[in-house]
Amino acid sequence: MEKIRYAGAQLPCTEHLDRNIKEIKTAINWAAENNVDYLLTPEGSLSGYFPGFETKDGRTIQDLVDAEKQVTNHAVKMGVGLCLGTMWCESDDRFPEGYRKENQIRFYSKTGKFLGSTNKTYIIPEYDQTMPSEINIIDVEHDIQNFWAAGLICNDFWGGPLSNKMALPIYVKEQLNAQVIFHATNGFKGELPVYDEITEAWHEGNLRMMSFITGVPIITVDSCYKMQGTPYNGNTSSQSGILLNGVWQVKAPRIGTQYFYHDFDHSALINNTLGAHPDQDILDSNPLIGGSTA
Repeated sequence: MEKIRYAGAQLPCTEHLDRNIKEIKTAINWAAENNVDYLLTPEGSLSGYFPGFETKDGRTIQDLVDAEKQVTNHAVKMGVGLCLGTMWCESDDRFPEGYRKENQIRFYSKTGKFLGSTNKTYIIPEYDQTMPSEINIIDVEHDIQNFWAAGLICNDFWGGPLSNKMALPIYVKEQLNAQVIFHATNGFKGELPVYDEITEAWHEGNLRMMSFITGVPIITVDSCYKMQGTPYNGNTSSQSGILLNGVWQVKAPRIGTQYFYHDFDHSALINNTLGAHPDQDILDSNPLIGGSTA
C-alpha cells in the first residue's frame, strides 16, 4: 500500500504574530518527525482571527508576508506539505487600500511550491471583514499521483442553521470531484455555556454526517484558544480529527495544543475506493433498509 499521511495541529491562534509563527514551526517539526505528507493548521493560525488583522498593534501586510515565508521555508526545510490557515491580503486596485482581505487555507507542496488557496465563502461580515469567494479545488502535488483537495473554512462546512445557507461538503465532492476535504476552523467558544453545548453537538453531528455522505477523508482542526485569540482552557468548539465514512479515524483531545495524523491508501483515495459503507454487511442482507435512510 502506498500511503499518504494527513495530519492536523490544534493550536492556540493568538493576536501575536511571533507566537503564532513559533507554534506553527513546532507543529511542522512534529510533522517531520512523524513523516507527515500534509499538515493542516486552524483558521487564522498564522495571522490570528480578528478584525483588523493586517494592522493590529502597528502590524503591516509585509509583516504577515514575512511571517508566511518563515513558516513555509521551515516546512520546506523539514519536508512537510503545508495547508496553512491564515487571514490574507491580495493586491486589488478595486479597493481604496489597494488590497482585498480574505480568509484562506493556503496550500504548499513539500518543496514550497504555492499550489493555490481556497477562501472562506460563508464569512461573518462584521467579524471576518473579508471578501467571500467561489469554491475551488486545489491540485495537490504528491510523489505518486496528485490529488484534488477542497479547503473549507469554519461556516463553509456547517452551512444550514448557522448561516441559512447550504453546507458545501457535498457540493465539493459531487460537483468538483474533491478527493479529500481540509476543514480549518476557529469557533466561538468559552463565553456562552448553553450555546457551547449546542454547537459542540451540532458540529460533531454535522462533521460525521457529511463524512458519511461524501465518503472522502475529512481532516478538521479547531483553534484551542478563544476565537479572538485569548487563552482558554475549555473544549474546542468542534472536534479536531480525521474522519472517513462518518467514523472518526483519529480524534484529538478537546483541550490545548494537540497533533494527530492518519494514513490512507493513496491509490484507493484517488480511485474513490477507500472504504465500504460501515453498515454494508447489514445492507447486503436486507437491501430494503437502504431505501429508508435519510
